[in-house]
This record gives sequence, C-alpha cells and structure tokens, in this order.
Amino acid sequence: MKRKLFILIVLSLALILPLMASAVDSIELPEPPPEIEEIIEEYQPTYKVIIHYIYYNGETAAPDFTEIVNIESELSVPSPDIKDYSPSMSVVEIWHPVRDMEFTVIYTPGFVSINDYETPLGIGAVMMNVGVCVE
Repeated sequence: MKRKLFILIVLSLALILPLMASAVDSIELPEPPPEIEEIIEEYQPTYKVIIHYIYYNGETAAPDFTEIVNIESELSVPSPDIKDYSPSMSVVEIWHPVRDMEFTVIYTPGFVSINDYETPLGIGAVMMNVGVCVE
C-alpha cells in the first residue's frame, strides 16, 4: 500500500511540476517606479580610497591619489613612473570595497626584485594572512 502511494505521489509530481514551472515563467512582474533607482543611489554607501606615493626615506614622491567609490566600484590605478625608482606596487587594484581603504606605494632606488619565498610544508609562494594556520 505504501509503495503504491509513493509511486502515485512521484507520478503526480512529475506531471504537476512542469506545469507549475511554466506558470511561474509566465508571471510578469511590474517595473519598479523610477524613484527606486534614486533611493538606491542615495543610500548606497560610499568609501574613500587614498593612495600615498613616498620614497623609501619617507619623503613624498608624488601627489596622493584620492577617489570616492561605491561598493560596486572596480578601480585600477597605475603608480606614477619616477626615473631611477621602482614602486612597491606598479598597479593598485580595488574590487568592490566595503570600507575606506588607504595604500602606500614606496619607491626605492633602482629595480628591486623580491624572490619567491619558501613556505612551511613546501606549498610554494602563496600569500598568507596573519592568523591563518596551515597544517
């Protein structure tokens, strides 16, 4: 008896679900009023991005870059070229910020190359954060 009931339920669902899906697809939702876009823009949080450019001795190398962005922003800022100096970051990239962000690009004389470093367990050159435990 239970087996027949189960088969009946499965067959019923196999017939009903496609009908329900087509009914849901045919529902037309109303367009939101134009005021909604204004409200979203008004209450969308904005964040300040500041990039400082300094020499290795602390002196200013170039004027600071400052921009106001929102959470949907993607920003790619190349560091200014300064003759005979290499920046610590050639490009500062920001994706979808959720807070104010501040970066410092440090210029050192000549070309500085940082060799890959060996990490515990031989997992290669990876970026590790403070508090991350790899076992």
